[in-house]
Amino acid sequence: MEVLSPNSAILEKTRELCSLILQSGEYQENVSKIEAFFANDDAQAEYRAFAKLGEELHQKQHAGEITEDDISGYEEKLNELKSNEVTANFMNAEEALNGMVSQISKHVGKTLELGRLPTPEDLESGGCCGSGGCGSC
Repeated sequence: MEVLSPNSAILEKTRELCSLILQSGEYQENVSKIEAFFANDDAQAEYRAFAKLGEELHQKQHAGEITEDDISGYEEKLNELKSNEVTANFMNAEEALNGMVSQISKHVGKTLELGRLPTPEDLESGGCCGSGGCGSC
């Protein structure tokens, strides 16, 4: 169900925002790092192996079978992964883009919630009950 009409001023401004994001140096720099990662088969293989290890440890933790050796081995593999510049850049770029999405979503969500532009204080995380400043729990 579409709430806004295709010619809505809100959608037009949203498209303008999206264009601005695509043209920004921050976005382009992070996309370049991601593309470099996807052009490097070795970095991808290392990352996939690390992700698989993470899944295995998650299952062990859920079953109550995780050991200190498992945790230290995971941390060692993470450090090895981060020592590869291509993979480290990829991980940082993913985090930056996800942070951008989160920050923009938070601004829009708070605007809709408050019925006004949020102040920096409004955007601080948490609140009395961790829900984002609802005023009561």
